[in-house]
Amino acid sequence: MPELTPPQTIANLPPRAMPWHYTTAKPLADRGVLFQGIVYGGTGYAEECWVTAVALAETGIPVQLVPIGLQEDFMRLLPGPARQSLQHLSRQRVNLARSILYQHAMAYLWNMEVYGHVRVGRTMFETDRIPDGWVERCNALDEVWVPSEFNRRTFTEAGVDPRKLHVVHAGVDTQLFRPGSQPLNLPRLRRFNFLSVFDLQPRKGSDLLLKAYLNEFKPDEDVTLILKLSQHSDRLADPEAQLACFIEKEVGMPLEKCPPVILLNGILSQRDIASLYASANAFVLPSHGEGYGRPLLEALACELPVIATRWSGQMDFLCDENSYLIDIEGLVPAAVEEESFAGHLWAQPSLEHLRQLMRKAFSHPEDARRRAQQGRQDMIERWDWSVTAPLWMNEFRRLLA
Repeated sequence: MPELTPPQTIANLPPRAMPWHYTTAKPLADRGVLFQGIVYGGTGYAEECWVTAVALAETGIPVQLVPIGLQEDFMRLLPGPARQSLQHLSRQRVNLARSILYQHAMAYLWNMEVYGHVRVGRTMFETDRIPDGWVERCNALDEVWVPSEFNRRTFTEAGVDPRKLHVVHAGVDTQLFRPGSQPLNLPRLRRFNFLSVFDLQPRKGSDLLLKAYLNEFKPDEDVTLILKLSQHSDRLADPEAQLACFIEKEVGMPLEKCPPVILLNGILSQRDIASLYASANAFVLPSHGEGYGRPLLEALACELPVIATRWSGQMDFLCDENSYLIDIEGLVPAAVEEESFAGHLWAQPSLEHLRQLMRKAFSHPEDARRRAQQGRQDMIERWDWSVTAPLWMNEFRRLLA
């Protein structure tokens, strides 16, 4: 029977110094950035948003922060110094008529009634096209920043003016997400532990992952699957009941005959997430599509062998040398649970190839180690925030020049 465990935490650790050190900006500024975005809550948008806001302030460019949704770090997910910096930026003011209005969120959340000297939107989408209404919103702005070449293509094909589109890559903190971190204290780990981190939604391919794992591995093999879930999309769901029902009805396997599954449900701090990666031997995410795939960046930085779909935003940083890429069986209609996906297509990862790659990562440690080491090297050289954040800052400076 799968081992279902509640969310785990570890003792609070002192915050690590970020690659930059925040310095106080002037409380009033004639020209700067009004930075409106999803800052708090542990999502991919939030992680990228708060790092960018703090880094921008470090350059000396005045920043007025206007959070969308949660107004504070109520869950204490961020390092203390970053939390204090963000609170300070929320009290700053800039002259909007002479400043960049920068909106960092899904396009439907952009405030189209407000104008600045320049209007910029940062967004992404995970299918072969973008939702209804997004083209008009994107074309109404001066620039739209997307995280991947995949999104440059899909937004252009949907009708967004290609002259407005700029690929600005996300980054990862390779000092926090690194090999050798203290593992999270989880019960019933085995010699080899697969890990997957995802929101509870059909796009992430959890059905494929469970089918592949449960059919490929036997209960007496020294392997387990850790599922770290969040419920941003469906906060009322009961993941444990859903998992048990899926295994018995969809996979057709009695719970007592399954290889073990460890279920972690809830939001963890950055440090706890880094410790969770340290508890695993490989990371697997057979999603149907990603804007860029933040957990994949983090897993590579932690020097884990990564198994992921050969399609969408992650292909800017994944390759056959640094990961195991799941072949796709073409594009298929997206699940209709999300209204914004209606009429869209996304990738269908091959279940059989996923099984083969999971077995390969388990059975061929030298090959897995070689790919993982290359992934870590790639993250340090090209994707660390110390590399990507200056590129973001150059984009802001260009617009303020």
